[in-house]
Amino acid sequence: MDKKRKSILTFIILFILNNLLLSQYNDSQSGLYQEQSYFIDPLVFYAKDSAKARIDIYVEIPLTTLQFKKNQNTQKFDANFEFLVSIINSENELVINNIVPETISRTPEEQKSIEDESEYRIKTFYLIPGNYKLSTTLKDKNNYKEYKIEKDINVPDFNATELSISSIMLLSDFVTDSMGRKIIYPLVTNNVGDLKDIYIFFEIYNNSNNTFPISINYKIVNEKDFSVKTGSFSYIITPGINQKIDKLNPYDYTIGNYKLQLFSNVYSNLSSEKDFSYRWTELPMTIENLDKAISEMIYIATNDELSYIKNAPSQAEKERRFLEFWKSKDPTLKTAKNEVMNEYYNRVKIANEKFSNYSVEGYRTDMGMVYIIYGNPSNIERHPFDDYSRPYEIWEYYDINKQFIFVDYTGFGDYRLITPIWDKRFKMR
Repeated sequence: MDKKRKSILTFIILFILNNLLLSQYNDSQSGLYQEQSYFIDPLVFYAKDSAKARIDIYVEIPLTTLQFKKNQNTQKFDANFEFLVSIINSENELVINNIVPETISRTPEEQKSIEDESEYRIKTFYLIPGNYKLSTTLKDKNNYKEYKIEKDINVPDFNATELSISSIMLLSDFVTDSMGRKIIYPLVTNNVGDLKDIYIFFEIYNNSNNTFPISINYKIVNEKDFSVKTGSFSYIITPGINQKIDKLNPYDYTIGNYKLQLFSNVYSNLSSEKDFSYRWTELPMTIENLDKAISEMIYIATNDELSYIKNAPSQAEKERRFLEFWKSKDPTLKTAKNEVMNEYYNRVKIANEKFSNYSVEGYRTDMGMVYIIYGNPSNIERHPFDDYSRPYEIWEYYDINKQFIFVDYTGFGDYRLITPIWDKRFKMR
């Protein structure tokens, strides 16, 4: 690599790292982007002796989402919040509106391990068959922040056919107690990246009085709808509710999103689907595709470093090299969170949301580049409609005494930097 290029890029990398660690602003509070603050997994099951189905909403709240305040009376730290659940039917009628105030109390000693812990809840409701819109809101009463997740729910009529199947639950673990009962631990995040084996739980409902064998096939497809794994389970189905726990065949997953499909070749209505992801715990939630995440590293990695990662002999080795690079930038190796990587990809996501145009993704634009390297400007002066002038913006960074001017030469929102950050020969577009 040219020595000038290497020295310039090294300076930029050091500036990014310093800026990320000492940043005096908070992009997440601007409303542009936030890491997922909690997780829900709504599952639909048969409700015995009822024309309605049972909706179990599993909730996982990372404790780092909540603000804890010291209770002077108990000397413990309390998180006070409300969890709201509303469900609207296909006719836009509110059928469920549930608000539950809650408090979590922890000792000073317990607070030391807050980063790796979560609180779990389950909310149960009953609905007639149909399509619904689920909305959940977590309201932190200590800092007045709100977090919201919405999902669509389809409630089948389990009584309409001889055989039917419930939602699929992914399990983080399960154990068998002394009485032979299986105790399950739902994987609410639906991220299997930290699991050695993937187990699933589901129910098959037999409305007949007969006992008979059945084969359930499964297929796992990736984001491109390409089948990456298939298999089958064989069961003897008895009348009533048949609860099943089974293990999926091993597969060398790569970072990304997947869909599990259960189906029968004999009973066409016997089918269920489950979306899940594969990612390491330390990865920011913004990363959904490894190759794309590597391409987005152009402002923090040299060409040699990018080539080393991209040209790995296998996907597993590529993931290892990717993680190795980011661990070398981690300022706090003793913690699971890599603050530099989180902040970098947080900025990449915001750049893609704010600065993408008709021809290029936001992180590759001049505005996206400046934003990723320097962060949120101290001040933005916009001139979209000045007479005798093309649209332009001036970004000012008071703390580092820098100013960047962008001009939209095309009129289509493609703002170009007047003065490059470095020599044009080395400018990465």
